[in-house]
Amino acid sequence: MPNVESYLEGVSLIDEQQLTTSLDNDIQTSLESFAELILNIFDTSSFSIVANLPQRAVELYKSGSKITVAKEQLSDDVFNQSIIEHAPKIFRVVSPIILPSNLKFGWFIFDRASDSLLTEKEKLILNSLQKNFVNQLVQRKKSLDKINSSKFHSTITELKEDETEKDRLIKKLQKMSDELDEFTSIASHDLKSPLNAIKRLLEWIYDDCKDLLPQEHLENFQLVLSRANRMQVLLDDLLSYSRINSCDSTHANISLESIYQDIEHILEVPQAVTVDIHANNEVLDIPLIPFKTVFQNLISNAIKHNNKEHPVIDISLIPSNQYYIIEITDNGPGIDPKYFSLIFKLFQTLQSRDDVEGSGIGLCIANKLIINYGGKIEVASDGKLGSTFTIFWPKA
Repeated sequence: MPNVESYLEGVSLIDEQQLTTSLDNDIQTSLESFAELILNIFDTSSFSIVANLPQRAVELYKSGSKITVAKEQLSDDVFNQSIIEHAPKIFRVVSPIILPSNLKFGWFIFDRASDSLLTEKEKLILNSLQKNFVNQLVQRKKSLDKINSSKFHSTITELKEDETEKDRLIKKLQKMSDELDEFTSIASHDLKSPLNAIKRLLEWIYDDCKDLLPQEHLENFQLVLSRANRMQVLLDDLLSYSRINSCDSTHANISLESIYQDIEHILEVPQAVTVDIHANNEVLDIPLIPFKTVFQNLISNAIKHNNKEHPVIDISLIPSNQYYIIEITDNGPGIDPKYFSLIFKLFQTLQSRDDVEGSGIGLCIANKLIINYGGKIEVASDGKLGSTFTIFWPKA
């Protein structure tokens, strides 16, 4: 249902009797015209148009001295004229402005120095002026509704166009991502076969010639074999990376201790490495394969980059309502804080691959999997006394 405010778009209040902004030109001109007519026809000293806003009655327009009207007079929906004892006496008219929908828009109020009421002719003139004013308000409301409707439909159209464009871009990005994953998968898979053949040929040549070639040539053969092995690891990791989004998300209830037992044989953890797990065999409800991949990569990383004679890895499950929080701490050389953001990027390693074999993909895979499942990973280290990787894995 329309209200008075809908006829006065853009009007707000400073206080109980003032507007923050002037009315637009059309209605301002109308108000001035009515004021001029009433001032001249009825020989008034003060004129006011008051709007019946929901919060309070507010003066839209005034001419002459301020008119103070009791609330009881404004609450009356009928025409009111009275003589106010004053020196000289004041004749006051309070005439309600009723819209065709029976909505009370407000009041015309004017004062003049007189002790006589309006004549029938003056009442007809006032009634005609009010009808004209009401017609202008109605026409203006229709214009505002038309403009607002046009703006609304324009906004809806723009939103639909934006949504369509957004969907198109999302589909395009998804297609590009799928194509890139497919390319990575095919490339890494198809390259493995010729690489394996090269490795076998090199190993056969080495076995046939190791007693014939000088030590320098044998070292070169070992270097080539080492590079071939590195390439094989890189291709395997690339294949794993390309399959992250299609990883089996089947949940399982399992403890950290059980997960470690599964991956201990895969990693072939050296006897010199001590792994302590502090989780009290608590059962985790997790997507097993993604979580195990993350866990395996972090432990492998802690072992691979440890330079101590007796590496120690502590794994702790921290109580939390929202996440499975797992801390993996090692006593290795640590990571300089300036490299924290670098270590999670693809193909990034902090040590030479001639010193430590690795593709630089393990932490990237772990980070991407954790993010895909709504979690996060943090690293803490002073660059000297080991590192701590903290996994925040959302609880199901």
